Amino acid sequence: MPRWSLLALLFGLLLVAAPFSKHQLAWASDEYDEDDDDEAPADDDKDVVVVTTKNFDDVVKKSKFALVEFYAPWCGHCKSLKPQYAAAATTLKKVAPDAVLAKVDATVEESLAGKFGIQGYPTLKWFVDGELVSDYNGPRDAEGIVNWIKKKTGPSAVTVDDVDKLQELEADNEVLAVGYFSAFEGEAFEAFISYAKKTESVSFAQTTSAEVAKAAGLEAPGTLAVVKNFKDEPRATVVLAELDEEKIADFVKSEKLPLTIEFSKGNSDKIFNSGIPMQLILWTSAKDLESGAEVRTIYKTVASKFKGKLVFVTVNNEGEEADPVTNFFGLKGAASPVLLGFYMEKNKKYKLQEPFTLEAVEKFAESILDGTAQPEYKSQPIPEDPYEDGVHVVVGKSVDSVVLDPTKDVLLEVYAPWCGHCKKLDPIYKKLAKRFKKVSSVVIAKMDGTENEHPLVDVKGFPTLIFFPAGEDATPIPFEGGDRTLKSLTKFIKANAKVPYELPKKSSAEESAADDAPSAKDEL
Repeated sequence: MPRWSLLALLFGLLLVAAPFSKHQLAWASDEYDEDDDDEAPADDDKDVVVVTTKNFDDVVKKSKFALVEFYAPWCGHCKSLKPQYAAAATTLKKVAPDAVLAKVDATVEESLAGKFGIQGYPTLKWFVDGELVSDYNGPRDAEGIVNWIKKKTGPSAVTVDDVDKLQELEADNEVLAVGYFSAFEGEAFEAFISYAKKTESVSFAQTTSAEVAKAAGLEAPGTLAVVKNFKDEPRATVVLAELDEEKIADFVKSEKLPLTIEFSKGNSDKIFNSGIPMQLILWTSAKDLESGAEVRTIYKTVASKFKGKLVFVTVNNEGEEADPVTNFFGLKGAASPVLLGFYMEKNKKYKLQEPFTLEAVEKFAESILDGTAQPEYKSQPIPEDPYEDGVHVVVGKSVDSVVLDPTKDVLLEVYAPWCGHCKKLDPIYKKLAKRFKKVSSVVIAKMDGTENEHPLVDVKGFPTLIFFPAGEDATPIPFEGGDRTLKSLTKFIKANAKVPYELPKKSSAEESAADDAPSAKDEL
C-alpha cells in the first residue's frame, strides 16, 4: 500500500493522505468514512479536467503529460486534496502547458478504476504520451505538485541569465537552490544536477552569470546557495562552498525549512516529507509564539543548533488547527507550554517533563536524537468491568496483563470510534466473542486506538486485527485476510492458536446464518 497512507492513522482533517497501508506515522487520523456527510468547501477546479470512460482517450491519450486523480466524493482525503489540486492545475497552465491535471470519480467510472487497479482514495497516476508510467507519490500541496511535474516535464534546474529571472523564480518559490558554475560541466555540476533530478521538494536554478550569482549570495564558481523567502522572515541566503551529492543533500535538507514551522494543513507535506524523521512540537498559546516572547526565543535558539536534524514545529493551541495535535498527544486541558517529540518511523512520542528552559529544551532535543528519551504511551483508565458483549475491553495499561498473557491466545482489534469500517465489523466481532465464550484459552479483545497505545501493538489503520499467540515472547500475527467474516476470523484463530481447544458445536441454523452473514469488507 502507498507511502501516503502513513499520514492518515492518528489524527485527521488537516493532512492529506492516501489509502491506508503500512504503519501510518504522521499525526493524522482521517480515515475516510462513509458516514461523513459534510460537504467540502467549494473550490475553483475549473482547470482540472473531468475524465470519464468516454473521454479518457481524448484527454489522457492525447496529452503529452497527465496526472490523473481517482477519487470518491465521500472521501475526506480527496476533499482535502481538492483545493491544492485545483490550484496546481491553474498554475501548470502557465508553467507547464503540456501537462494536464485530471480527475476520475472512481465510484462512477468503475471500469476505469478497475483497469488501473484502484484500491483506495485518492490514488494518483502519472501518464506520459497516454501511457501509464507510475503512481504519483509526491507532495500533496499545490506548490509540491507543480514542482514535481515541472521536474518530470522540464529540466531539473532552470538556467538563469539575469537577475530579473532570479527574482521571478524567488517570487514563485519560498526556497530556491542556485548553483553557480563556470560552465555546465565538471564534477561539481554533475553532482548538482544529479541531486536536482531526484528532489521535488525544492526548485533548482543554474547560472554562469557572475551578476546572478552575486544576487544569490555566491562569489566563486562551483558553489551552491539556498535562497529563502519564508513568510514573515527576511530574505536569506546560505552558501555551500564544496559540492558533492552527499553534501548537497545534507545542506538542502537542513536549509529548506524555516527554523520553526507552524503546524497547518498547508505545511503538512513540508513537515512530514522533509526527509527528517524526527520532530519537536511546541504546543503553546498564541502569546508564547509572538515575536520576542521568551518561549519562542528559546525554541528558535535550540532550533538553530539542531537545524537539519529535527523539524521544529509550532502549534498555536488556541487556533482552529490545533485539535489533531491536542487529541493525538492527549493534551486537552494541559497547561502551556508543552514540548513534545515525535519519531515518525517508529511512531514514538515523547514529552519534556522539566520546566521549559533553554538548557532543558537542548537536553530534550539531544535525548531524542541519541535515543535516550523515554517514549510515552496513552492509556485510558482500566475499566472496572472490562467486558462489552463478551469482548474484553483493553486499554494501554492493560495490554501487558491481558493481551500479552502467556497462557492465552488473544485476538485484538484496534479501532477508532469514528471509523465506518470498525462500526461495520462490530456486530461480527461480537458474534466472534460469543462463539469463543466457553473457550477459556482464547480472548477476543478490542482497544480504542485513538486513546490507547502500546509499543508492541503495531497499528496499520482502523480497524487493525492482531493475533497474540500464547507463550513467552510469541510473535504477533496481523490478520491480513480480505474478508472479515465470522468464518474467516474463526479459521484465523484456529490456525494460529497455541493452546488446544474445542469449539462448542453450532446448530445448522447458526452455521447457515454465519455463512450468509456479510463481511465487513462486503458492507463497505
